[in-house]
Amino acid sequence: MSKDLKNNLLASALFCLVVLWQMLLPGYILTLDMVFSPRITSFLAGGQFTNTLPLMYLLRFLNLFLSGWVIEKIILVALFFGLFYLALRFLPVPKKYGANYFAALLYSFNPFVYERFLAGHWLHLCAYAFLPAFIFYLLKFSHAVSRQNLLYLLFWLLLIGVFSLHFLVMAILASGLYFLVIFFKLGKNYWQKKIGRAEILRFGKYVVSLGALFFLASSYWLLPYFINRQGALLNVFNTNNQLVFRTAGNGGWQVMGKVLSLYGFWGEREVWAHYFLWPQSQPVLWLSTGLILLSLVFLGVWRAIRERRQEAYFFLVLGVLAFILSCGLGDGPFKIFNAWLFTHLGFWRGFRDTQKFSGLLVLAYAYFSAYGFLSAANYFSQKFLKISEYLLLALFLVPIIYIYPLFGGFARQIQPVWYPASWYQAQNILAKDRGDYQVLFLPWHQYFSLDFNRNIITANPAKPFFGDKIVQGDNMEIGGIFSQSRDAGNLRVQDIVLAEQKKSEDSVKLLAGEKVKYILVMDQTAAADYLKYPFLTAPNLKLIYRGENLSLYQVLVYN
Repeated sequence: MSKDLKNNLLASALFCLVVLWQMLLPGYILTLDMVFSPRITSFLAGGQFTNTLPLMYLLRFLNLFLSGWVIEKIILVALFFGLFYLALRFLPVPKKYGANYFAALLYSFNPFVYERFLAGHWLHLCAYAFLPAFIFYLLKFSHAVSRQNLLYLLFWLLLIGVFSLHFLVMAILASGLYFLVIFFKLGKNYWQKKIGRAEILRFGKYVVSLGALFFLASSYWLLPYFINRQGALLNVFNTNNQLVFRTAGNGGWQVMGKVLSLYGFWGEREVWAHYFLWPQSQPVLWLSTGLILLSLVFLGVWRAIRERRQEAYFFLVLGVLAFILSCGLGDGPFKIFNAWLFTHLGFWRGFRDTQKFSGLLVLAYAYFSAYGFLSAANYFSQKFLKISEYLLLALFLVPIIYIYPLFGGFARQIQPVWYPASWYQAQNILAKDRGDYQVLFLPWHQYFSLDFNRNIITANPAKPFFGDKIVQGDNMEIGGIFSQSRDAGNLRVQDIVLAEQKKSEDSVKLLAGEKVKYILVMDQTAAADYLKYPFLTAPNLKLIYRGENLSLYQVLVYN
């Protein structure tokens, strides 16, 4: 093992430990959209893309030997280790003075990672972690067209696609942009008679081969989509969705400022965000460190263009486009352009949360910050030789201070928890009934505060925990959107649950008609719910179990 590899592995392991900290203790980490349970199950609603199937099959195989909380720990370690290591290994930046370590730190320790992890977007973050490797082989492939480099590029592209279609589209757009530049350059050289037609045809052949191999390897999810495009969930994402999930910020300057500072996630506007620490609460510290980081980035742009012109321009164009697209439909000068994309590009509707493009912006920041760090290091070594090492150490602290709540297990805001014993007791009771039935879970919400998870707003974990017999709310209740369910059975149950004018006995009979044999209720949570469930007092319901904040009822009229 080389010294560089050993140092990179040790640094990545240390970073992983420092970020996760007590989150590595036994128990489940439950965040907004990251819900793990003892059993790993995959529930694909109608119209969803099936790109994650290889990953789901792998997790379900591991679940034969390991419990869900152990698998989740493996994922978290792999995620944060990979974030730092892959950036350190593949970002094409100078290594002098540890500039590559600074770039890796900024890429893995920033507001984009902080917000997306709190939101439970671990799949997107995994794809984001693969971007440096993908860009590395994209640049390498264009400089040395070969079968080996093509296969490496294809591998990382497919891996990104398994985890996140959003980042897959970003990767395809980035590679398409770069390939167009290469074709233009080859055409110019051909026109000046510096190269022959064969070189252009060879590059084109490899690019077409890349596309064909990608389509073939992705046919397991692409073909079902093309066969049933009308039934795709993508068609549900209308203008209302785009406005609800638009980039956060009031006014154009604030939107652009948030994106420039790597914030702007739509969730910042929601009640969910109030449960967590935000560096903006310390404005002096936040602004000063943010300005230092931006200064390093802009300084790095100037130096990188002088030293690595073509490569630097690629990252600069990538960063500028990412900034424009990340602003989305938020107020500002780019709103009209982004609205045009939503109107005229059908697949663009999938980017209702355009702030994901900030992942590419961070990539550009990390690249240029390494050159800015190198310039600062050269200046310190010339002007402040005796204290230059301390000044460089202070620069390393800047990204950490800028998003300090990410340090030490996300500032201990997320703790490992266990599902209550009452959940396991109810599960055992239901497991004894092997009949064909459904279990209604209340409260009827897709997201709500879990009492056993420090009351943090979390996706409803009932179906992952109890299994596919559970019928639960998939009503996101965000902005003006109550539900986007495309499950006819779920919508029928929802109509019954929310119909307050019906008699309690009649509601229970209607639920029985939907094959609901049992009702699970989180008592304290449902009692505080703004939705009311008067049918729970119906005489044709029988309480068969009551535990800690969980009751199980049997529908007596079920046949």
